[in-house]
Amino acid sequence: MYLFPRAKPLNVILFLSLFDIENSMLEITSKLSFILRVTCTFRVNEIFWVKDSRHNEKMMEIVDDVSKYLLAPPYLKKYIPFKSTLRKVGLLSPLNVPSHNVKKTLVEGELRLGRKGDFGFNRKIKTKSKVILVLDSIKFNFIPYINIYYDGIRMKFIEFDDIFKFDNIIVASRSGKNPLESMHEIKELYNNRGLTLLIGPPHGRVLNKLGEKYINSSYNFAINQGVMDIRTEEALAYSLSILNLMLS
Repeated sequence: MYLFPRAKPLNVILFLSLFDIENSMLEITSKLSFILRVTCTFRVNEIFWVKDSRHNEKMMEIVDDVSKYLLAPPYLKKYIPFKSTLRKVGLLSPLNVPSHNVKKTLVEGELRLGRKGDFGFNRKIKTKSKVILVLDSIKFNFIPYINIYYDGIRMKFIEFDDIFKFDNIIVASRSGKNPLESMHEIKELYNNRGLTLLIGPPHGRVLNKLGEKYINSSYNFAINQGVMDIRTEEALAYSLSILNLMLS
């Protein structure tokens, strides 16, 4: 059973500097792949990447290229030109969002994404639509449609000061409140305006830069942690797992 997009947006703010500690393209690609898998698992709508890396332009290119490749259905990847930023994507796990799970043969009621008439069949279809609904697998009948299922994450790159434009931010912080004790206020914010979860950069101190206003909107999603430090991608997984249960 495929799920629809969330009723209200659940977004994430991450910092590009989380890739600065990696030493190779494989490490960068693997970390990004994990982040995409986690966010797609919990049906996150959008990741806003704060441009704080020592190599902003390079990191933006890698994030953009790898994300587009992993989010494309298997039969459409051939249209993505090979670049040096993609040289390690063959080692990664597929995202397997609904549009990726297609059969070799037509199935009634199936939605397929396409490009230039290519919908993963053994022949191209004359349509300008990017989505079709299969009506009859024998007669090869279909109609243009819209994609009603959750179909993966979207990306945007922002400056740090753009964070202050959001009116629905919650911050994952070791010094934050217990989210289970604040479930009502988190759910109320989500139902009113959606949620944007902010995970700070590896060097920390993000609350100091954001100011006192955000202290009351910070939550500790790893209460009584048994390790000295938690990596950004780990904090993302823990936080979204708890939020997903709260918002379900």
